Parts: sequence; structure tokens; C-alpha cells
Amino acid sequence: MVNSRPGRPRGDATARQRLLDAAHQHFEAGDLTSMSARALAAEVGVSHTLVNYHFGSRNALIAAAVSLRAAPHQVVAAATDEHGHIDLARLVHGLVMVWEHPDNGARLVEFARRLATGDERSPALMSYLQNTVFAALAAEFGQERARRMATAIVGVIFARYVLHLPALTALTPAQVATHLLSMLR
Repeated sequence: MVNSRPGRPRGDATARQRLLDAAHQHFEAGDLTSMSARALAAEVGVSHTLVNYHFGSRNALIAAAVSLRAAPHQVVAAATDEHGHIDLARLVHGLVMVWEHPDNGARLVEFARRLATGDERSPALMSYLQNTVFAALAAEFGQERARRMATAIVGVIFARYVLHLPALTALTPAQVATHLLSMLR
């Protein structure tokens, strides 16, 4: 049944957090991508309309659940100027800052290693990255350039932060940013 009343759908004040907690639990279990918004809402005892009300879409809920661990879409958003264009220098510096952060960096490395081994959470993260990060790059720069950019970004991140390749770990964060930016231009 469609709610014909404008405004917030029925649900208590904890509904958003309960949806987010349930999505995060399913993300950790590796079955989030198979859950519909309706099923997730039913699980926590709220209307499925609250998914759209609080998050905008099922994919945005997935992104929010994933961002409890890593938030690449926030880096892209922070690199987007007032006209909706992605500033490459801001994007690169944001990526380096996130990966260099003492708290976030270690969690991101652990997460990247699990992703590389294809654990049960991989499909949810891949969907999230494809729909929020790669889609933004493709919309701004076109599919082919976005593919080249993604290859460069993933390559530098894995080489420096996951594999600890000496050629990249010897660089300062500013040098890494300069190196990556030269590859993206």
C-alpha cells in the first residue's frame, strides 16, 4: 500500500539506526546484496518506506553500512566542486589522507585484503564501489578514462598500503599524491 500522506513514514525514532545496524550485520555476514529493502525493513519491524526516507535508496543504505568501515564515496563527494565536477587533485589528496589516517588506514588495509581474497562480503563492496565510486568517475570522465583511473588508484593503493612495495612506501604521502595525480591526468 502506498502512503498518500506527505512527510515521514511511520516508524519510531530508532528506525534509521536499526536499519543501519541490520544492514551492517548482513554486510558482515556477506548476504547484504541478496537482501531487498523490504526484507531488511521487515526484519527490524519497520515500514520499507523508511529505507528510502532515511537513505534515499537500497544502494544508499548499502553504502551507509559499508561506510561504517570505509567511505570512498565520501572522498569522491569531498572532491566534487560546487558545479558537480570532480577535482582530481582533491580526489587524490582525499584518498591519500584516508589511507594514511592512523585509525582508518589499518581497517582499510584489512578490508582490502579480505576483498582481494574474495570473502563473503566482496559482492556487497563491489556493488557499492561500482554504483557509487566508479559510476561517479564514469559520469565525469567517461567509461574508458574511468577504467584507467580506477586501475591507477587501485594499483597505487594496493602497492603502497596492502603489499608495502618499497618503491611506493619510500615516498611521503605528498609524493604518493603527486605520483597518483600524474597518472590520473
